[in-house]
Amino acid sequence: MAPRTSPLFLALLAACSTREPRTLDGRAGFTPYLGQRPPGATPELFAPGSVCTEAVELNGVFSPDGREFFFSRRLEGVLTILHAVAGPTGWSAPRLLPLYADGARALAVDMALSPDGTELYFLGQHAHEHAPESPGRDLWVSRRVDGAWTEARVVPSPVSTAADEVYPVVVGDGSLYFTSNRDEGRDVLYRAQRRSDGTFAEPVPVGPPIRSEAGIGDTFVTPDEHTMVFSSRRQPSQGRGDLFVSFRPAGGTWSEPIPLGPELNTAEHEFCPMLTPDGRYLFFSRRYGDTWATTTGGDVFWVAASALERLRPRG
Repeated sequence: MAPRTSPLFLALLAACSTREPRTLDGRAGFTPYLGQRPPGATPELFAPGSVCTEAVELNGVFSPDGREFFFSRRLEGVLTILHAVAGPTGWSAPRLLPLYADGARALAVDMALSPDGTELYFLGQHAHEHAPESPGRDLWVSRRVDGAWTEARVVPSPVSTAADEVYPVVVGDGSLYFTSNRDEGRDVLYRAQRRSDGTFAEPVPVGPPIRSEAGIGDTFVTPDEHTMVFSSRRQPSQGRGDLFVSFRPAGGTWSEPIPLGPELNTAEHEFCPMLTPDGRYLFFSRRYGDTWATTTGGDVFWVAASALERLRPRG
C-alpha cells in the first residue's frame, strides 16, 4: 500500500495544477540546461558528447527546479537511467542511477517526476513481489528521501497489471497518465486519478480523438492538462512514428491531433516527448531503426516550445 500523502504534498500538487509554468532555480551560479545554448525553432541535439553519444540514448527529463537531469542510455543491451546533478561547481557528469535492490541492472526507462519533485516514476522490468519469476513491463516509483533516490517499488494494481504499462506522466493533481495494452493487446492511453491517500483509482481510458485504431505511443501531458504531445503511427505520417499535439481548453475536450510537421517529424521514429518545467523547450527522441532489434542509434533533441504554440488554435 502506498504511504499516506501529507497535506503539504497535496498543497504542492494544487499549486502545480495551474497553467503557469514553473521557474527554474535562480540562485547565483546555477547554469540551467547543463550549460547548453538553448535552441530555436530548429531541433538540435542535446549536450553532444555528454548526453548524446555513439550509444542509443532517449528521454530527456528535468526535475521541477531544473537542477537534476535524467535520460536513458542502452548499456550492454539494457536501457538504463542516467542522472546528472547541478552542484556548487557546476553539473556532474551523467552517472547510472541505481533504482533496483542490490544495484541490479534491468530495464529502467521513460521517467517522469511528480510536480513537487519527490517521486520518480519510470517504466521498469524487474522481479517484484507480484511477479518474482517472469515480470512484465510495469510502472515503478522511487521516492526522494534525505536528498537521495530510494529503492524503487512497483506501482500496485490497478495501475500495474499482467499487461504492459509504459511511459508514465504525472500531472498537476498527482494523477497518472500512461499507455497500456490491457485492452485486448491494443495500445491505449489511460488516466488514473490520484486519491487523497496517495493511491490511484481505477485507470480510465482516454477516448477519441486521442484514441484511434493506429494506437498511441509515448505521451506527455502538461500539469494543467491543457496540452498533450504524443507519438503515433496515425496519418498523416512522415515515417515510422511521428509526434502529434492536441489541445484542451478548460472544461472542454481534446482537439483533433495535429502533426508537428517536417520540422520535427522525419522518416525515422520520433517519440519520448517532454516539456521542460518552465515550459520553454520541448525534448523528444529519435530512433534509427524500425524496431528495437534493428535500432542502430538514438538521440535526444530539444527545440523551442514555439513548435507547439504555433499550432494552438487562437481564440
